[in-house]
Amino acid sequence: MGDRQNFTDRTKRLAWERSNGTCDSCGKTIRPGDGPEYDHDKLAFYGGDNSLENCRVLCRPCHSLKTSAHNSYEVPKSRRLIRKGAGLRGKSLRGRPLPGTKASGLRKKMNGDVEKW
Repeated sequence: MGDRQNFTDRTKRLAWERSNGTCDSCGKTIRPGDGPEYDHDKLAFYGGDNSLENCRVLCRPCHSLKTSAHNSYEVPKSRRLIRKGAGLRGKSLRGRPLPGTKASGLRKKMNGDVEKW
């Protein structure tokens, strides 16, 4: 699992020249204010690198759409599955009862005092 890394200026320039100033996703001409934004075709999390072959030139709307799809579902799910496969658990409240329940053994009186059950 790699950490996110930025493309070098040289890679960005070569990717821009390769795309002829158009979005690699929708094909629109990229205008000022709409990009360009440089995107990893294969995420670093999945073993992608910072090579020219892995660099895509996208307009801002296409990049936002792709990024929100990965960040909201795919990557967190993959991380959970990797942790589960390794036998690791997430944070759990097991063993710590919810405050104010009978299991906590404490009770708060109307005057604000806390006492044991």
